[in-house]
Amino acid sequence: MKRNLLAIFLTFITLAGSAQHLIKGKVIDEDNQPVISASILLQKKSEKSIVQTSITDSIGVFLLNPKQTLQHQLVISAIGFESTFVDLPDALHQDTILLVRLTRQGKQLKEVNIYMKAPLIVRKTDRILFNVENSLSAIGGDGIDALSKAPGVRINDNGINIVGKNSIKIMVNDKLIQLSGVDLISYVKSIPSGNIKRIEIITNPSARYEADGNSGLINIVLKQNGEQGFNGMINTGGIIASRYTAGLTGIFNYNQGKLHLSSNLSGVYLKIESKSFSAFSGPKSLWERQLDELTTGKGGRGDIRVDYDLTANTIIGVKYMEGARHYTIDSKENGAFYATGRLLDSTLVLTGKDKLKYTLRNFEFYLDHKIDTSGKKIEFTSNYFKYGTIDNNHFQSKSYLPELELLNNYQPVGLAQDERFDIFSSKLDLSLPYKFASLELGAKISNIKSKNDLVYEPSSDAIVRNNNLFDYKENTQSLYATADKNFNKWSMKLGLRMEMTQTTGSSSLQTSANKNDYVQLFPTFYLKHSPNENNAFSFTYGRRINRPDYSLLNPARLYSAINVYEEGNPFLKPSFSNNFELNYNYKDWLSTSVYSNFVSNGFSTLDFFDPESNIQSRVQRNYANSVTTGLSETLTINKISWWENNNQFNVYVERSKSNGAIAEGTLKQWSGYVSTDNTFTLNTKKTLMANATFWYQFPEVANRLISSAYYATDLSLRAMFMDRKLTFSLNSSDIFKTSQRKYKGIVNGVHQFNTAYKDNRKTMISILYRFGNSKGNKASRNTDDTETNRIKQGI
Repeated sequence: MKRNLLAIFLTFITLAGSAQHLIKGKVIDEDNQPVISASILLQKKSEKSIVQTSITDSIGVFLLNPKQTLQHQLVISAIGFESTFVDLPDALHQDTILLVRLTRQGKQLKEVNIYMKAPLIVRKTDRILFNVENSLSAIGGDGIDALSKAPGVRINDNGINIVGKNSIKIMVNDKLIQLSGVDLISYVKSIPSGNIKRIEIITNPSARYEADGNSGLINIVLKQNGEQGFNGMINTGGIIASRYTAGLTGIFNYNQGKLHLSSNLSGVYLKIESKSFSAFSGPKSLWERQLDELTTGKGGRGDIRVDYDLTANTIIGVKYMEGARHYTIDSKENGAFYATGRLLDSTLVLTGKDKLKYTLRNFEFYLDHKIDTSGKKIEFTSNYFKYGTIDNNHFQSKSYLPELELLNNYQPVGLAQDERFDIFSSKLDLSLPYKFASLELGAKISNIKSKNDLVYEPSSDAIVRNNNLFDYKENTQSLYATADKNFNKWSMKLGLRMEMTQTTGSSSLQTSANKNDYVQLFPTFYLKHSPNENNAFSFTYGRRINRPDYSLLNPARLYSAINVYEEGNPFLKPSFSNNFELNYNYKDWLSTSVYSNFVSNGFSTLDFFDPESNIQSRVQRNYANSVTTGLSETLTINKISWWENNNQFNVYVERSKSNGAIAEGTLKQWSGYVSTDNTFTLNTKKTLMANATFWYQFPEVANRLISSAYYATDLSLRAMFMDRKLTFSLNSSDIFKTSQRKYKGIVNGVHQFNTAYKDNRKTMISILYRFGNSKGNKASRNTDDTETNRIKQGI
């Protein structure tokens, strides 16, 4: 039999009334007429053993209902026609529709074309799937373009977030990436949106994932492709604001037989100007502070990955990453102290220069093995992560009387901080799909060592001397199990994760080490009901832990001005959260979610001001228990070929109750967020596209302060040339300069106000060129290493 197939259209849709996923199809001839009584065989691809059989009816339609998740292959044959083989995906996650055209004997087809299309938005038991490949954002864009269209995802100068969540973590193919801040944004931008299959929004992660983090996960799933040969892309561009930034990124992939190589190189040069103003007002005094900073930085990052197919079922791989970045921050501060009646008491002028150097090194090894054709597999990963920060800060302070007479010329303050992290982790994951349920089992161990040296120069003013050596060790052992079951129109998933943690923190400022050992259980539960193909209801629950960054445990005082310091807390404890969600999805365009998050022992950085000494301190406290309850709506319109419209609406209330760490009691605040994102194709070839986005954030809570409302309008244009190999993009953000935030509140009886503007109004120009074959390399992999996300990275 000859292998012939002209066109197969696979469209994934949700059908009611079946626990398994159906395979429906229609067989036609060259004249588009139905082929009656064609034989349909469903067989195991590896063993060629027959699983099910069927024949086409009077209109050429057939139906199969496989009971297991296998590597399937269809054999379609009919008298007088060439037989056809159709390879199906390893796991049929949704119902599948096929259109098969048979060729009469004596004619031979020259090629096989397969087309797949899924709904834009799909609600699964524990996550929302945004199928990027069916969105206009996949045309000529990057990972940030695609993420900004995903339901509930918000991208601004604070990074990547889920609306209503404090913070999230980013994964690529189920593996956490080990970057943060500007470099996380740069990394995601380096992924062409055309290489992204889908984005998974996991607002309540299952027991398979780390319990750390009181918010959700975003998983970027890349297209799997073993296309032979060489390909890659080069992306360069700049950002123009009050200052400028320029960057260059290169991605290179090579596949040859069983060997797969890839590399990602990037470099950046930046200048960023920022201004901030703060005021502290007590019963007898007022302090106002104006700070201007100019940050100049340069650096680069690179990685190389090597995968090798030991067998058809076993892959091993290694990845090495290294990066460095240098910053210089020139600052100037003017402060004014007022007595009762707003009478000027004195002024303070500060000038400073802060030099920072960040280095990163990461090595990982992984092995994936498919146990059999039913979907059973085992994954092992091991990772070593090394990170370092060197901070040299010098500043000079002078104070003056109201008559501008010099009151005090403080000795120049010089301090050097050297912080180093070594993290080793290994994990084992086992997937076992059975008829009674699909099981996941796993274990992980992690060992963390952190050392922080802080030295003030002998010539520094005596009141700020606080030399310190801080050593921190943390060991965690984790076990987890999940079970997933489909029955009739229902699906249910249960999970339990156990984490055992031992920590030791010792400081030269303390007489004894601070130790903390604890064992915690983290259950998860998911229930989904799909009464028909248009509607889906689901409920999720999960318990989480939020561990503090390692640097927040250091009791040393880090001065940034003669009267301003930041101090860690070695007694800081993790917080715990219980998260509930009730979701409803209508078709693939409307999603509704009602959620509640209960956080106990919450911690954050709080600003305190002593009116007697005029000293401002930034300290860490477990200060409150809080509850956040909200309603989220996502509406997507994509039925018009030249317009795609994504809208978000979220209203929520947060109630925070102090546990006694601060004088104030309960804080309650209603808030909300709305946005509309519109992408337009301006020509029939879809090589010229425009985007207009508007978002509005209502007043919200931030560390016991309330922010005023802020909003922005963004416009962009994207043009593609040379068969879409060359893409030119022009983006303007915050064009009306309306995203500046202002905060106010009361902490321990002192009224606080602050505002900061980080040059959010900017224009970005980008040029991207793709070369080689049009399809990407095998999907990249990043080790699941949550511990590195607790480092304040500058890479």
